[in-house]
Amino acid sequence: MAKFKEADLREHIKSNHFFNAYLIYGEESYLKEYYIAQFKKKLIDPAFESFNLHQFDGKDTSLDDILKDAQMLPMMSEYNLVLVRDYPVEKSKADIKLLDEFLCDVPESTVFILVYDAAEPDLKSAGFKKVISAFDSAGAVVNLEKRTESDVAKLLVSGAKKRGAVLDINNAKYLISVSGNDMKNLLNELDKLSYFAKGGEITKDIIDNMATKSLQARVYDISKAVVAGDTDKAYSVLDTLFGMKEDPILILAVIGGVYVDMYRVKCAKTAGFSYDDVAKHYNYRGREFALRNASRDCAELSENQLRSSLDEIMNTDLKLKSTAADKRLLLEELIVKLILIAKEVHYA
Repeated sequence: MAKFKEADLREHIKSNHFFNAYLIYGEESYLKEYYIAQFKKKLIDPAFESFNLHQFDGKDTSLDDILKDAQMLPMMSEYNLVLVRDYPVEKSKADIKLLDEFLCDVPESTVFILVYDAAEPDLKSAGFKKVISAFDSAGAVVNLEKRTESDVAKLLVSGAKKRGAVLDINNAKYLISVSGNDMKNLLNELDKLSYFAKGGEITKDIIDNMATKSLQARVYDISKAVVAGDTDKAYSVLDTLFGMKEDPILILAVIGGVYVDMYRVKCAKTAGFSYDDVAKHYNYRGREFALRNASRDCAELSENQLRSSLDEIMNTDLKLKSTAADKRLLLEELIVKLILIAKEVHYA
């Protein structure tokens, strides 16, 4: 029937008009859990939950057993809700056929939801395309993508108001850049910051002092220090990351991502485009702040410097994964090399 967007799903549930089948997948785990909770709230009477709510982990149950419960009539209720998580239906031709036959004739009293969260399906596989087609004909297919930074910021502003605090839109975006764009984590941070603000404004200083920094934000601090030639600051942040027992390979991966961001923005500027144009061609949805940071940090770096930096990052990655050398020492050496490149100092 329809490939829904999030706004369509929200209005759909609000209107109490339900299809008999939903396929839900996408990047945003928080939204999946939120809408599943809304389905339960609207469809299931808690007094009869044990009869009318059937939940399955796709790793532990056969599709045949799941569909037997999907054929059951509800008890003292209008609907029988069947919720299936992470079932790898696209990997079996027999399961695809069985599911297709079921979706062609879903009982009117059944709402069947297949949601992918812990495991993401192969969107390009022929099998999953058949699954999408089957749900598309029987009900709705919903891809819950990351919300844009602006949308998440508006949610935080509204959420702060509900918690008795004040958060302006710019500080909301700053909080996203500090704590990352995971909505569940951001709302937890908002709870903490709102309590600390005691009914007042959540300022940038409060965010700096109280919000938990994401790994990406801490690595941005390394990149800023490197570009500024501040070795002590860069080493201090690296020391903090090792103190938090962060994986050196993951640290390097984020450093590489920061330099890729800068290189993309620099190339775009050279060609007469802005970082907004970069966002349109790459997947920066929900993390547009990464390109703003990149635009700031690459201002004094040339394309050649960025390419040389990326070469050193790749060389360090190879050493981290293929040698027994001290991982911290390798990252410290990389920081020195990146600083020298930023200063246009040649080394042997």
